[in-house]
Amino acid sequence: MSSRFPTLLLREWMQHKRGWLLTLILPPAIVLAILPFGHTDGVPNQALAAGLIIVLISVVAMLAITSISIGLQLPGLARRDVQDRSIEFWLSLPSSHSESLAATLLTHVLLVPLAAVVFGFFAGYVMTAGVVLKLAGPTGLAAIPWGAITALALPAVARIMAGVVLALVWLAPLVLLLMAASAWLKRWSVAAVAAALVITCTILPGVYGFVAVRDWLNHQMHGAWNALLADPQTIASSPEQIDQLDSTVAWHWVISDFTKELQGLISLQMASGLVIAAIGFYLLVLRRQRAG
Repeated sequence: MSSRFPTLLLREWMQHKRGWLLTLILPPAIVLAILPFGHTDGVPNQALAAGLIIVLISVVAMLAITSISIGLQLPGLARRDVQDRSIEFWLSLPSSHSESLAATLLTHVLLVPLAAVVFGFFAGYVMTAGVVLKLAGPTGLAAIPWGAITALALPAVARIMAGVVLALVWLAPLVLLLMAASAWLKRWSVAAVAAALVITCTILPGVYGFVAVRDWLNHQMHGAWNALLADPQTIASSPEQIDQLDSTVAWHWVISDFTKELQGLISLQMASGLVIAAIGFYLLVLRRQRAG
């Protein structure tokens, strides 16, 4: 990796830090603000299960909110430097187009979601404390098994973080093609992508029976979903079962489940996706070169 790459990553942080911090801090703050006026009927009576569920919901919610925010920004990122003419400055630096694009992609689609998972993990403890204070008052905090919650939450959070990385491998061709379309077609990109999806996923299968593209897209999305979120019922399906778990069982489940998902990488489906992702990245680099 070039020594200039950390500078490019820092550039992304300096340019987007306010939006990222707002995305991370605002949702938990809103939840805590409305908690005294809300209902907690769905919270399990078991302290361990309640704390663990709240922490994991916080993690998943923060990841979902951040992912939606990033998804809305991706088309604009493809042509950001051309629109604000900052590309003239970056071209004056000894960094390649591929490095600049890789830094943008790495920061937005990987580092920020991972940061959201970590932030959601710690925010979950704050919300757990808020729920306990509402239900049992300050004395209820001492009854919460914080150590046991952490011991079970850490394997699940590790599984989610590893799943984020693996899901992005599945989604890479879709993300890069969307960004390439935005870079080349500009304002027409959304209409072009929507038209392509309608033609390949609706018209061609319905009129001509051509389902190759639709099936390929379904496999990519299915692979990303399975890589990100495993079925929690494979380890526990009720609060009572959660109370009987220990960290050794949880870590064993995490490793087993993720290993199973890794096996899906060795397939023609994944190989085709990586080829398409490489083409999408090449188109982004080519458009940036011509814009410069």
